[in-house]
This record gives sequence, C-alpha cells and structure tokens, in this order.
Amino acid sequence: MQQNRNKLSGGSRNTPQSGSQAMIWIGVGLIALALLIFGAFFLFSKGDDSSSDKDSSSQKSSNSSSQSETKTEKQTAAAASKAEQTTTQSKPESKPETSAQMQVHFIDCGQGDCTLITCGGEAMLVDCGEMDDKNTVINYIKAQGVTAFKYIIVTHPHTDHMGEMTDILKTFKTEKFIMPKVPDSMTPTIMRYEKMLKQVKEQGLSVTWSGDDTYKLGSAEVKTFTPKKEQEDLNNYSTLVKVTCAGKSVLITGDCEQAEEKDIMSQGFDLRADILKIAHHGSYKATSYEFLETVVPQYAVISCGKDNDYGHPHDSTMKRIRKKVKNIYITKDNGNVVFDCTSGGISVKTQKG
Repeated sequence: MQQNRNKLSGGSRNTPQSGSQAMIWIGVGLIALALLIFGAFFLFSKGDDSSSDKDSSSQKSSNSSSQSETKTEKQTAAAASKAEQTTTQSKPESKPETSAQMQVHFIDCGQGDCTLITCGGEAMLVDCGEMDDKNTVINYIKAQGVTAFKYIIVTHPHTDHMGEMTDILKTFKTEKFIMPKVPDSMTPTIMRYEKMLKQVKEQGLSVTWSGDDTYKLGSAEVKTFTPKKEQEDLNNYSTLVKVTCAGKSVLITGDCEQAEEKDIMSQGFDLRADILKIAHHGSYKATSYEFLETVVPQYAVISCGKDNDYGHPHDSTMKRIRKKVKNIYITKDNGNVVFDCTSGGISVKTQKG
C-alpha cells in the first residue's frame, strides 16, 4: 500500500517537471523564432540600406560624372573660344605685296652709265657703258634672267654711255631703240657710233628719236623729257628718263648739266622721284640745288670709275647732294646698286663685282 503511494507520489512530481521543461523549450523556441525574425528583418533592412547606398552612390557617381562632363564641356568650349580668339588676334593684317614690282639696277661699268629696269616680266636698258672685252654688262643682264628688251634708250651718243651697245643689240632681241636727235655738228663720226646704228638696222629696227613721250613697261610708266632750247654741249641734249611703278619712281639723267636742268624745269614736267641717278658722274657742272629741290629724291646714285681721270664725283657736287639727300651710293665704292620698288616701300642692296 505504502509502496503504491510512493509510486503515485513519484509520478505526480515528474509531471510538473515535464511541463516546466516544455515551457522552457517553448520559450527557447519563441526566442529563437524572434531572433530569426529579427535577423531576417535586420538583413532585409540592411539590404535595402545597401541598395539605397548603392543607388545613392550611383546617383552621386552619375551626378559627379555629369558635373565632370559639364565641366569638361565648359573647359573644351572655353579652350576653343580662347583658341579662336588667339587665332583672330594673331592673324596678320593685310599688307601690301612685298615682292618687287619694279627693280632698278645701276650696273657698275666703270667710268660710264648703265641702268637696267625690269617690271612685269619686261625689261628696259638705259645706256650701257664703254665697250668691254669682258662683257661685264652683258653677263650681268643674263644673270638677271633677261633675254630681250622692250626698250633700249641711249641718253646721248658718248661712248661711256653707248660703247657696248653693238654687242648688246647682237645678244638681246629689242623691240624699240630710242635716242636723242642732236644737231649735225654734234653727231659723232666715230666707228662705234656707226657700228651701233648699223646693228640697229640689222635687227630690223629704226631709231626712234626721243621727245616728250610716254611708254609702258609692264605695270610701269616710262616718260622721256628732252630740252627745247639749243644747247652748246652734247651732254645737254641728254634724254631724261623717269620710270614710275606702284607709286615709286626713278629719274635717270644721262650727262645733263645745269644748263639743261634749267631748260627741263622750265617746261613744268613732274620731275619728282624717289631715286635720282646723278648726272654726269657727279661733275660740278651738274646737279644744282634747284634741281635737287625739284626732284626731292630719297636716294642718289653716282656712276663712276675708281681713280677716274676726271676726279668724279667732285667735292662741290657731293656737298650739294649731302645737304639734300639722305642715302647716297657710288658705284666705284658700292659696286652694283639694286633697288626693289613695291607699293610697300623701297629696299636697296649693293654688290661688289
């Protein structure tokens, strides 16, 4: 009986313990479930935050990229604008053509005169110096690429101005030969003069006697001036030649002395010139103050030989020239004197032979 009570009693103690354990397990399960739910929620939230961060980061990156692109575009536009501005500012202004429109060569031919003028592919020769076995003038002309002359002018028939002319006419084809008509009493009878006239005929030409005439040489205008009064010296029958191109001009005077200067000035010709070939190799008989003041040259060229017997150029002439002209060239000292004349100005170079 007692034994059965104990069994019953033992069974009743085991029942509450089993319920307690069940409650514990239920609690643990609830806690675990809660933890699982919380964990899942946390992870979900984290994922959303991460996605949000990623979206935010992506948006920031996109904004940054957009801003960078905008900045780059602005910098590129600014650089292009600056480059365009620089190009506009550095673009040179329109300037006159600098290549020579007219060239004037005062050829060093010793104690004589010789002037070669080229313009627009055409050439003219004024005087040629003494006869020269070395062909100095001919070789110089060839070196300039000249093969023919539109005009040859002999200012007056003295040998230091026309001595080489026969050989020049043989060498270069010529369209027109011009020289002054002088009184019979002053007409040369020497062989060189006769040979020159003979060669003119053999070239199929006739002499054109110079007067107050106008010719064209390329784009240049050529004017000749002659005295009207009778003169006592052959020098004073010299034909003066003025050539103008692009607003620049040269006046060639042969051996014109002061008596002819007065005659020419009295006729009212426009004798103004940038370049003046001083008459008669710088003789005291030529180039008066009045003539220099009429021509108003910037440059003066004297053609004469070294240690010549005449003492050219004379001191009195040089004194007058220095007072009126800034730039003076003498062939015996400077050699060949070459002027390039353009609408932009005049440049000069010299070359010793």
